[in-house]
Amino acid sequence: MEQHLEDLQERFVKTANKIQIGNEYYIRASAVAVNLEKLVLKKNETFLVCDNRTDLPGRVSGEMGFYFEGTRFLNELDVRIAGEYPILLKSFANEDLMADLTNSDICQDGVVLIPRDSIIINRKVSVENALLVSEFTLKNFHIAPIRFSIEVSFGGDFMDIFEVRGAMRPSRGKLFPPEWQDGELFLSYQGLDNIDRTTSITLDPKPDEIEGREVRYWIELNPREEKKIRLTVKAKAEEEKKSFVLLMPSFKNTTHNNFDQWVQSGCSITSSNELFNKWINRSLRDIYILNTHTPWGLMPYAGIPWYVAPFGRDSCITALELLPFRPELAEGTLNFLAHYQGKTFNTFKDEQPGKILHELRRGEMANLQEIPFVPYYGTIDASPLFLILLYQYATWSGNLSKVKKWWPKALKTLDWIDQYGDIDGDGYLEYYKESPKGLINQGWKDSWDSVFHKNGGLAQAPIALAEVQGYTYMAKLGMSSLAELFSDFDLAKRLQNEAKKLKEKFHNDFWMEEEKFFGIATDKKKELCRIISSNPGHCLWAGLIDSKIAEQVAQRLFRDDMFSGWGIRTVAEKEARFNPMSYHNGSVWPHDNALILSGLKKYGLNSYVDKLATALSDVSTFFSDCRLPELFCGFRRTSTHGPTPYPTSCSPQAWSTGVVFEVLKAFIGLEGDAINNRVYFIRPQLPEWLNWIEITNLKISGKYLDFYVIRGPYTTTIEIQRKSEDLEVVIKG
Repeated sequence: MEQHLEDLQERFVKTANKIQIGNEYYIRASAVAVNLEKLVLKKNETFLVCDNRTDLPGRVSGEMGFYFEGTRFLNELDVRIAGEYPILLKSFANEDLMADLTNSDICQDGVVLIPRDSIIINRKVSVENALLVSEFTLKNFHIAPIRFSIEVSFGGDFMDIFEVRGAMRPSRGKLFPPEWQDGELFLSYQGLDNIDRTTSITLDPKPDEIEGREVRYWIELNPREEKKIRLTVKAKAEEEKKSFVLLMPSFKNTTHNNFDQWVQSGCSITSSNELFNKWINRSLRDIYILNTHTPWGLMPYAGIPWYVAPFGRDSCITALELLPFRPELAEGTLNFLAHYQGKTFNTFKDEQPGKILHELRRGEMANLQEIPFVPYYGTIDASPLFLILLYQYATWSGNLSKVKKWWPKALKTLDWIDQYGDIDGDGYLEYYKESPKGLINQGWKDSWDSVFHKNGGLAQAPIALAEVQGYTYMAKLGMSSLAELFSDFDLAKRLQNEAKKLKEKFHNDFWMEEEKFFGIATDKKKELCRIISSNPGHCLWAGLIDSKIAEQVAQRLFRDDMFSGWGIRTVAEKEARFNPMSYHNGSVWPHDNALILSGLKKYGLNSYVDKLATALSDVSTFFSDCRLPELFCGFRRTSTHGPTPYPTSCSPQAWSTGVVFEVLKAFIGLEGDAINNRVYFIRPQLPEWLNWIEITNLKISGKYLDFYVIRGPYTTTIEIQRKSEDLEVVIKG
C-alpha cells in the first residue's frame, strides 16, 4: 500500500516524460500510450477514456482515466483472469462501451487446467453524472465445470486534466491510502484548494479476497452457466467551488434520454453511399456525446480528452456547421457565451468588456488560479464568430424575439472589436497576450510557433491574422443586416461601410502578388508574414476575397505543397517551419478544410469542392468507425496506405464532427432565409460517388421540408417531397 503511494507521488514529481517549451508543458509523445486503441464515453462533465478492453491499465502512463469536473478520479481499473490479461475478441462504443473477451490458457505446474477460449466475458461500461458502471458477464463454454479467479485492481491519482496534459506543479495536496468500509473502497485526495475529492467503488457481489486496492473473486461455473459482477464507481468533490452548476435535477425531465430519441427529434439524413451514411451517423453520435447540458442550454464541448470544456471558438464553429440540422446547439451556445461575456478589465484572464470567452475550466488548478481559464478570454476570433453565429441563427430560426434578447450583448461585442480588439487603431482585429499565464497565439492555430516569417522567425504581437479579418468582415455584414431588421439604419450603414473599408485594406496589405495569395498575418511592425497557409482559405468562407481573384486563391491552396491528397495542409511544404507531424505547421485539420470547402462553394468553385469533399470522405473511411479526428499528419497521399494519425489528437473533436454537415451543405448549396420564409439551393452538385441524398423534417422558422437531391447525367436536381405551405423553395443553378 505504502509503495503504491510512493509510486503515485513519484509520477507527480518525475519530469522525464514532460518537456517545457516557453511557459507551456507537454507530455512527451513516447510517454503517452499512442499505440493503444482507445474508447471514450462522456455525459456532461463526466467522461471516460479507456483501452479497447474497457480497462484503465495502471501500468500505462497517459490520458486514460475516469474524469469528473476536470479531475481524474480513477486512473486504474485493471481486470485479469487467473493473473493474466484476457484476450480481446471485439469492442465498440455507442451510448455504452461493449467488449467481448476470452481467456488464455489457464495453467498450473505446466498443466493446462482451462483451455483458452473457454470463458466468454461480456463487459458493458456506462457513465452518468459523476458515475461509472462496469458490468461483467462470465460464461463457461468448456465441456466441464471450471474454477478460476478474477482479479481487479484500482487506483486514483486525482490529477487535474492539465497535469495529465503535462503541466508541472510545485506542490500538490495530500493523497490518502486506500480505505475499505463495509465492502466499499474509498480513494481520497485533499487538494490545495481545500476540497476533499473521493472515489468510492462498490462491488456486487462482494469479493472473496481483499488486499489493499486489489480484489479477487473465485468463480465456479458449470458448462453454459454464467455469473455477473457489477462495479460502481462514484466521484465526489466536497464543497466544490463551482464556477457554474452544469446539471440541475429539473434538467433530467427536459433532455432526451438516449441517442435514438435525440436523433428522432431532428431531421433525418440518408444517402445512396453507405460509407457516407456511416460518416454521418458516427458524427451524429459524437456530437451527441459532446453535447453538454448547462443552465443556458445545450452546448457542444470541444473534444475528448483534452478539451472537455466550453470553448468559445470551437462551440461557435460547431454550432454553425450543424445549424440547419441541429439549431438547438446554436441557441445554447449563444446563451452560454452571452452569459459569460467579458464584463471588466482583468489582465490575468485577458478579459475586457464585451469580449467572448475562450475557455472555461473546473478543477483544483482552476480553483487555485494556477491556470487562467476561470474563464479565460485570450481568443481573438470567438467574438466575431459569436456575432456570425447570431446572424446565422436568425436566418435559420427566424426567431427575432430571441435575437433581440441577445442584441445588447452583440452590440457590446461589436464595441469590443472596435475599441479593444483593434489595439493600435489600424483597422485590424489583432491580439496581444497580457496574462502571464495566457496563450501567446490566440487564433485557432494557438501553438507557440504557428505564426512566423519567411525565415522561420516568430512574429511578434500585436498580430493580425488573415482569417480573423474575414470573420470580422462577415460579422459586420451580418450585424448590419440585423440592425436593419431592428430599424437601426445608421448602424446598418456604418457597419456596411466599415466592412467595405476592411475588404479594401485587407487586399492592399495582405496580398502577395508573386504568390497570387494572401499572407498569414501582419506583426507589430505591420510587416506581412509572407507564409503560404490555410488561414486565408477561411476568408473565402467569410466572403472577404474579391471574386476576381478567388480562383487564384483556390489554385494556390490546391498545389501539391499545400494539398496532400487527403486535405489542405495548415502550412505549405516549402515553408521554414513546415513539419507534417506538427500540430499547426503542416498537419491537416478537418474543420479547417470544411470552412475552406464552404468558401469554395460560395464562389461557385464546384470542381474544387468536389475534390476536397472527396478527399475528406476518403479520410473518414480510414479512421475507426468513420470518426474524423481533431487533426492528422500532413504526409502526401500514396496508394499503399491511408492518412497518418496525429498521436495525441482529440477524438471525437466537436468541430470535426461537424465537417460532414458542412460537406453536405456544400453539395446541395443549402441556405436559409427564415425572415422571408424561404430556403435556397444554390448550384447543387453531387460527386460521382453519391447518387442521391434524402433529407426529411428539415426545419426553418418552425416550418418543415422533405426533399431528395438526385445526381443526373448532366445536372443535380432537387425534388421536394413535402413542405409547409408558406415555405418558399428557391433553386438557383
